Amino acid sequence: MKLTRWFLLLIFIMVYFQLQTYAYAENDISQKSRVLLKVKDTEGLDYNVYFFAPKEKRTDYYLCSIGDEVYVGDYSFAIKKLGEKEIKMTSIKLKGYPYNQTQKTVFPVQTKSKLYPDIVLVSEQVDCNTKLGHLYYVDKGRLIRIKHTLAYILRPRFNEKNQFEIINYNNTADLPWDLSTYKLDLKSNSLKFLGKKSFSYEEGQKIKDSW
Repeated sequence: MKLTRWFLLLIFIMVYFQLQTYAYAENDISQKSRVLLKVKDTEGLDYNVYFFAPKEKRTDYYLCSIGDEVYVGDYSFAIKKLGEKEIKMTSIKLKGYPYNQTQKTVFPVQTKSKLYPDIVLVSEQVDCNTKLGHLYYVDKGRLIRIKHTLAYILRPRFNEKNQFEIINYNNTADLPWDLSTYKLDLKSNSLKFLGKKSFSYEEGQKIKDSW
């Protein structure tokens, strides 16, 4: 009888601390989260994606930009299905990542189809014009990393055909503007290149202005 009581007491303590951990984690993450992204997963369900670091360091310096509000830290993701209380931590770690609050270098790319999820994009500055994007999406409560990274100068987008578009500029080329399209392949967690179109400076500027 005493053994049963001790066993039940142990189970109670374990459950209590587990619930407390979830409550603490939710409160702690919501307070520390630098970015809250609202995205749709592969089944069309809505999720909150938190981007946070346990510790951050504020710096005013950023490549090609001085005075931006920038935080450096070992950032992670956590996700929560809309309507549920539980926040799930992910194993993804971005060590020493400089998040630029002014330029909002972590952002969602909204899909135009129910067949594909929204994309979470984490960008890094390559030079004064070009950024490198790391891409993720939510699948059944898990944050999946897309295998490819993409260089771009304007924020990527989905077009009306639900193709993922990026635009780049090369001032040494006769047709300096390049518009590349990709298709998100959920089976391989990758982007399949569909094609590229090049434009003159004037044509590219029109595309840029309407982007």
